[in-house]
Amino acid sequence: MIGAIGSYGVSSYGAYGTQGFGVNASSDINLGQFNPVKLRNPDAQKPIQNPAVQLHLVPEVMQWIAKKIGERYRMKVRNSDIPFSEEELEMIYATLADIPPEHLFGVEMIVKNRSMQLSLQDAPSNVFAKTFKQNVLGAYDKDNKRIYLFEMENKAQLATVLKHEIGHAVHSYNMTYETFFAFALRTGWNVAYHEQQYIPGNTLYNLGMRKIVLSKEEALEAMTHFDWESIRQNKDRFNKYILSAPEGRQDHPAYKNPYETFACTYEKTH
Repeated sequence: MIGAIGSYGVSSYGAYGTQGFGVNASSDINLGQFNPVKLRNPDAQKPIQNPAVQLHLVPEVMQWIAKKIGERYRMKVRNSDIPFSEEELEMIYATLADIPPEHLFGVEMIVKNRSMQLSLQDAPSNVFAKTFKQNVLGAYDKDNKRIYLFEMENKAQLATVLKHEIGHAVHSYNMTYETFFAFALRTGWNVAYHEQQYIPGNTLYNLGMRKIVLSKEEALEAMTHFDWESIRQNKDRFNKYILSAPEGRQDHPAYKNPYETFACTYEKTH
C-alpha cells in the first residue's frame, strides 16, 4: 500500500451492493457463524509503524461515546487529520451493535482520515482498491486491524461502509481458506484456463486461444493452485488458472475480486 498506511493487507472502498446481481451467499454459507481462526500470516501480528498517520483522541466532550465503544466492542476510535462528529460516533456505536462480536476480532481501531483518501486513488496492484463515484470512502488495514473512514457524500453512507470494511476483517481473520474459496464459487466465480485450439476455415491463421471453464467440482480440485495472495489478482500461483467473474458482471464493483464480493455480500446481510 502507499504512504500513510505502509504495508497493507486487504483494503476496500465502500458501499457496493450486490442486489440485482445474483449474489446470495447467505443461503449457502451462514455469514453469522464464522469464528476467529489461526492467523495465516505470522507477520500480521507485528504492528506497522505509520508516522504519516497521526492519531488523536476524540475531543473530551465526545469521550463518553468513544468510551462506550471501547468498553462494549473492545476497540479504539481515533481522529487523525479530520475529526469524527458526535453523530458519526453514535452511528458507529449503533452499527457495531448489529455485528456478531466474534466478527470484530480483526478490528482494533476505527480512524477518521482524509489525507489517505487521495493517495489511495492510485493504489498499487497488491491493494484492493474500490471507488464509489470516484471517491474513496473507506479502507481496511489488515496488518494493524484498523478501519479507516474517509469523507463521504453523506453521513448515511457511514454504516454501509463500516460494515463493508468489517466484511474484509471477517474474511481476513474469521474464515479458513477452504470456506472462502467455496464462497467464491457459490457466488458465481469460475475457475478457467485458456487452451490453444485449431480454428478451421480461417485463411489468416489456424490457431487461437479458447477459454475453458471448469465445473464446480473441478474448480474445487484446482483450489490448491490458488492461495490468499493470488486470489487478489484473480489468478493462481502458477499462471495456469484464472478466477473469472460471472458473465455480465465483470464490470460491477462487487466482482473486482472475490474479496470484494464477500465484503459487498456482508454489508447487505448485516
